[in-house]
Amino acid sequence: MIHSFSLADTRLVSELQSQGSYLDLRRALLWPRNSVSAAMSIYWPLSRRSVRTLVFQDNSNGTRVSGFVQYCERVERHEADIIFCAPALGTNSADPHSRGLWQKLMTNLIVRLGERGIQRVYARIPDGAPELDLFWQLGFSAYARERIYHRTTTPATSDAPGRVYWRPQHALDAWNAGQLYSAVTPKLVQQAENLPQSDPETPFRDGFGRRVDRRYIWSENDELCGILRLIEGTQACWLKLIVDPTCLDRADALMRDAMRLVPPIRDAAQRLYASVREYQSELEGAVVRAGFAWLATEMLMVKHTTVMVKKPILTPLSAIEGIDARPTSSATHIVGARPCRGMLSADCRQAKPTVRP
Repeated sequence: MIHSFSLADTRLVSELQSQGSYLDLRRALLWPRNSVSAAMSIYWPLSRRSVRTLVFQDNSNGTRVSGFVQYCERVERHEADIIFCAPALGTNSADPHSRGLWQKLMTNLIVRLGERGIQRVYARIPDGAPELDLFWQLGFSAYARERIYHRTTTPATSDAPGRVYWRPQHALDAWNAGQLYSAVTPKLVQQAENLPQSDPETPFRDGFGRRVDRRYIWSENDELCGILRLIEGTQACWLKLIVDPTCLDRADALMRDAMRLVPPIRDAAQRLYASVREYQSELEGAVVRAGFAWLATEMLMVKHTTVMVKKPILTPLSAIEGIDARPTSSATHIVGARPCRGMLSADCRQAKPTVRP
């Protein structure tokens, strides 16, 4: 009923790809490609960021129901992102086929990811979309809203300010970047993203590779005051800023200087995007004044696939000659044990000595 994508499913995916829903608008805008080519990426040699596909087919009730979901596991992390599912949930939430298909696909996907050691599953749902209610029922939690802005004109030379603020982030900057992330980001978001401050990817855990996902920092008086992320896709570039709340008066200048780092446009279809999370709404004014317009709002959601359970560790005692070892919850080991003397336990009294030749 539910199986991993194979070449035999190519036609099915091709038929349904135009009816699906994107669950990560950022990937869809940066690297637009059809679902068939994404599913075929698992056959590409040396591909570290392959998109995996689960296919659902059912004819049990006389009605052919089919669909698929695509996801991507993060490199060297116990995390995954759900990026596409088809067919899309209609506005009619009473449709039993589409909702049932999504529930079965997502439930099976989460189980599979948990078996592979994935601890957190992420999805980006358009705010107000019918999929939101389904993800709530599946146990996902919303931890932030992110507004997406777009600019249809490329930065002009005059957009760059006289002062240069941003410089490339290095490995030694990871700790300070983590400190700024902790100061700006609510605790609930930090728990959802589970980002260690010593991580070289700080403060963005969902990296896309150093060649296309570049990080910059701004320091003032030897203190890190701002972080810039610039993602270069095949059809667009993406900007994201984190600024110390005490330095928001520099937001306009920082945004203009960020334009200096945007690579030259390659074709007329290329666009420039910027994202601002709701708890950093003070930056929205600088983004709008830089020539961006609101495009969409996404709800960032996460589901934890593992739960910590407290359980005593049973450790077998060292065997005493003639007595079977039994487990105990104590971690103490008996070293150099000798036969019991004097007051013996019931087990010792019943034990028979072992006669050796």
